[in-house]
Amino acid sequence: MGYITLKPPAMKESELSGSSDNELFQHVNPDEITIPYIADANVSTYLDQLVIAPQTFKEANEQGCDIEFGIDMDRDGYITGIELTLLPSKFIALIQSQAFKIYGTIWRDREFHLVTLDHAEHVFKPENVVYKMTDKEDAFVIVEHVEPENLGYHYPDPAHRGTVALFKGLISARDDIYPLEYMREPDFWLKRDM
Repeated sequence: MGYITLKPPAMKESELSGSSDNELFQHVNPDEITIPYIADANVSTYLDQLVIAPQTFKEANEQGCDIEFGIDMDRDGYITGIELTLLPSKFIALIQSQAFKIYGTIWRDREFHLVTLDHAEHVFKPENVVYKMTDKEDAFVIVEHVEPENLGYHYPDPAHRGTVALFKGLISARDDIYPLEYMREPDFWLKRDM
């Protein structure tokens, strides 16, 4: 299991545990861990090709869109953290291939930053859905809906079965909530529970 902290925590994981506990450094040189920033006006074209949901992600979740494990939200509805299935090998591969990127673009006549949580071909799939976090439409998530059986989930009651939302990106114009400086300074951790 993995966890992505989208909003700066009070303390970084490295301050809590010490960098020597980070098993990631057995696989990746710490100096090579970066999240590139790319100014790209074309990203807005890719975003416009995705499905734009009329409701917030919270509303979609309440209406039957399931999630892998859990998400944390602040009181206003902004997602602050995502629990997900993230095998160590996939996590390492995502870091080594620099799948995590930040794109600066103008979308919907505003400046936004898009943080990718997967490779571009998975983020910009035309069937992916963009959900606003609040009616202010200043922060969004890109979600891929997957049939639960494809992830090994089986619902005992088919009436409660919904697709499972896999988070692929964060789109934000809210640097006060999702500061660009925080997003560009990755604090990636790998700690296998014994």
